[in-house]
Amino acid sequence: MDEVEPTPDAVYQTSRAVGDAWSWLLMREALLHGVRRFADFQSRLGIARSTLSARLSQLVDGGLLARGPEGSKTAEDYLPTPAGEDFFDCLMTAMAWGDRWYAHAATRPLLVTHLACGGEAAPQLRCAACRKVLLAQDVRPERPERRLGVSRVPGHTHRAPGYDLLERLRPCSIARTQTVLGDWWSCLVVREAFFDVHRFDEFRSNLGVATNILASRLSRLVESGVLHRTSYQTRPVRYEYHLTDKGLDLYPVALAIIGWGDRWKSPTGPLVPLTHLACGQPLRAQLSCGTCGADLFRRDVDIAYPVLETAADRPGPTMPLR
Repeated sequence: MDEVEPTPDAVYQTSRAVGDAWSWLLMREALLHGVRRFADFQSRLGIARSTLSARLSQLVDGGLLARGPEGSKTAEDYLPTPAGEDFFDCLMTAMAWGDRWYAHAATRPLLVTHLACGGEAAPQLRCAACRKVLLAQDVRPERPERRLGVSRVPGHTHRAPGYDLLERLRPCSIARTQTVLGDWWSCLVVREAFFDVHRFDEFRSNLGVATNILASRLSRLVESGVLHRTSYQTRPVRYEYHLTDKGLDLYPVALAIIGWGDRWKSPTGPLVPLTHLACGQPLRAQLSCGTCGADLFRRDVDIAYPVLETAADRPGPTMPLR
């Protein structure tokens, strides 16, 4: 199949800039825990040096991290750029989904407190115009008939990361979300599902993905409880794939990804404009506190590990933000 440059949407653009699950965890370390040095990233993630080097390079190329000024004390550091700092919304919505579906309140890997109200941040996305919490069924894409063409990046392979390694050193709700969305094709399959694509041939045609890879990603999403498979034809057997309640609950993560891509990779405006049906306004999603409803930014929250049973159970220290 000839490579065709796709008509990009924000999910494609964000995925291309950020990368896979390992890149998300690197941004977690940089934004939530103030990690800056190569050796510190490696020790906190238990990641191979070659993988770490490749992901850091991708985040620098994608505009989320930058090296410190040459000759300065931070010359060896990887510093979040304004675009990188804005990735906070993506991390928080991913953490919130992982907390809801993979952790009980007493066993959440991180405690996020909103300093303004003193309550649990419990991040939500709200409509900036009407302040209602955003749900998938309340948002309409303005160009639902769009086709994004072949979604491969020329010259790149899109292998899934080693999901079993993401929590090797400590539990993490962001990592658990990334076991669902943390590779190129799974993220795009979920994107298509939110655009009401349901059948195998439609996924394959829209994405330009090999049939064996698509079958593998669909099976994994079914096994994870994000998609439900039902037959619509018996001879031969053909299936449709629909988002479950668990899958629909991924919508804030998708919206955060879309918002980041629109802000940082689309100078002419939203690539697929969205309308909030509840108020009729063009959608601008705003991260907010689930306790008081106020806007939520990194500077507004305290992030801490819960009290663990013994000191031996405690992960490495959270590093101060510089």
